[in-house]
Amino acid sequence: MKLKDRELLLEYMKLGDFSQARLGRYAGVSRQFINQLCTGERTTCTPAVADRIEEGLRVLPHTLFAPNKSHDTGRPGKRRTTVTAA
Repeated sequence: MKLKDRELLLEYMKLGDFSQARLGRYAGVSRQFINQLCTGERTTCTPAVADRIEEGLRVLPHTLFAPNKSHDTGRPGKRRTTVTAA
C-alpha cells in the first residue's frame, strides 16, 4: 500500500495524540518504520500494516493508503495471445 500524503498522516497522529512509538506498537512495526513514513523516506507498507495504522488513527479505510500496483501486473494493456494452427 502506498502512503497518499505524509502530512495527512502527521495531522491524524497529532489529532489522535499518537507518538511514532505508540503508533508503531499499535500497528506491529517499529518506531523507526513509522518515522520513515513520516519523513518520506518510506512510502509503502503491507496492506495489513496500512489497515492497522488507519484503524489505530480511527480513519476510514484507504484514507491514508492507496493500493500499490506491483511491477508484475503493471498497467492493464493489450494482452498478447498466440494463435494456434487448427
